[in-house]
Amino acid sequence: MYEICELIRYGDDERQLALEQLFAKAGVKTCSQAVSASKSTTSRSYLHSCGQSSSLQTILLPVPCDEKTLQQAYEEAPAGSLILGGNLPAAFVKCCQEHGLHIYDYMKSSAVAIWNAVATAEGAICEAIRHSPYNLYQHTCLVMGYGRCGKVLADRLTNLGATVIISARSSEKTACAEVSHCLNLTESTDLSTCQWLFNTVPAPIVGKSLIDRLPDTAVIIDLASAPGGCDLTYCAQKGLDAALYPGLPAKYAPKSSAEIIFQHLNDIFVIG
Repeated sequence: MYEICELIRYGDDERQLALEQLFAKAGVKTCSQAVSASKSTTSRSYLHSCGQSSSLQTILLPVPCDEKTLQQAYEEAPAGSLILGGNLPAAFVKCCQEHGLHIYDYMKSSAVAIWNAVATAEGAICEAIRHSPYNLYQHTCLVMGYGRCGKVLADRLTNLGATVIISARSSEKTACAEVSHCLNLTESTDLSTCQWLFNTVPAPIVGKSLIDRLPDTAVIIDLASAPGGCDLTYCAQKGLDAALYPGLPAKYAPKSSAEIIFQHLNDIFVIG
């Protein structure tokens, strides 16, 4: 079992800071690393020859993690290092493994993903309220996708008194949504009074035909991994309030999210 004794944190969002505090409290020596503003030209072999490997045993990446941070972490991590992150790109994982780096993606844990969905749903509702002049109560919301995040979000919206329409791929998920008091999206569904569209599907499913069915006052909250699933360019042309909302758990529930991740990592690794 891998033992985490020293940890270097990339990223400075509130969840990352809370995670670092939990590791430090457990006896782990921690420090932070700023992401270089300029493109790095440092090679891995150069770092190895500088003898910096002793201070980079475990690297903690933020979620989401941009390409610049991924590249810098890869270049600075000596062979044998453990890289912790969530929703890490497959190409990044493959490249690291080929160079003797250990990778652990905690978002592949069903338990972590479910709790992350709760924080994401609550954050999405906060954004929905911030961006609209309407109450959720007695108004219509459309939720694209009925996976972990979509299901939790639909449940929260229903409990707030909203009318929730669901777009799900399978008949089983559609049935689950309907018995949870949600409606099923069809070609004939009237969306002229739908004030919010929440997308949870990381595929281009919110296109012109669907966007044109929404009122001009609709707010589109894309929760899918970048580049998302909504045609944001077309939304901008129509003057709709539409955007990607990455990292909502880190923004709205940083301490709860950090505790969930830390507890999971503590079950997998020896910490401190």
